[in-house]
Amino acid sequence: MTALFGIPVVLLLIRAGGPAYAVFVFVIIALSLYEYATLMKLGSKPVQAPTLYFFGLLIPAALYFDRYSAAQAGGNNFTGLILALTVIGVMSYELFASKKYLERIGLTLLGILMISWCLFHLIAIRDMRPDGLALTLILIVAVWIMDTAAYFLGKSFGRRQLSAISPRKTWEGAAAGFIAAIVTAWGISRLMGGSITPAFAAGAGVLIGIFGQVSDISESMLKRAVGAKDSSALLPGHGGILDRFDSYIFLAPVIYYYAVLAG
Repeated sequence: MTALFGIPVVLLLIRAGGPAYAVFVFVIIALSLYEYATLMKLGSKPVQAPTLYFFGLLIPAALYFDRYSAAQAGGNNFTGLILALTVIGVMSYELFASKKYLERIGLTLLGILMISWCLFHLIAIRDMRPDGLALTLILIVAVWIMDTAAYFLGKSFGRRQLSAISPRKTWEGAAAGFIAAIVTAWGISRLMGGSITPAFAAGAGVLIGIFGQVSDISESMLKRAVGAKDSSALLPGHGGILDRFDSYIFLAPVIYYYAVLAG
């Protein structure tokens, strides 16, 4: 039921773009930050919850609005300043803590950068002209197909374990997911047309097939470190928001800068 309802909603929001899609990504970031803080607490890992939420939500909001104000004014944006203030804020907060932990600083900054900074690129990709819609669809749908192929083909034909972090993932499933990502990205580019060539899309598919699965396993590493199976129980039968969007943490910036460098 979650997938039957969620998939059409996500596709409609991607199609709409603009503020509606941006709000959707903001909600994903906010819920992911909450799940991350909860996981760290579950594993008795110290984290600065106030600064995690404050800077974790400030970064995407500031970047979103600053992109447009800078473009309209013909000036530079303040991305570097925002990131510097985040580090300053987290370090300064720890000065006033009754018990000071370097680990808490690191885990807080990790959550902010991993979730807020990386997932913000989902908005940046959709806002790219002229093919932000097609590129976003390639990213989102290729991950869906990749995960499905990796799960079912890995379950049916998998023999060699991919990683001890995720015992049920196999090299055979990963290979199936890799191929599925390339084929899906290429197919969407053929259907959508525009300036996204099949060769560019296939390249994106290669990146999706590699970094999407590495990102997935990395999130599993965090859960394993704190003894959790899922990031939460928010989505019945699917775990939490982080469980559903873990592949995009690495992928969103990778695909964005792939498109930027490709021109």
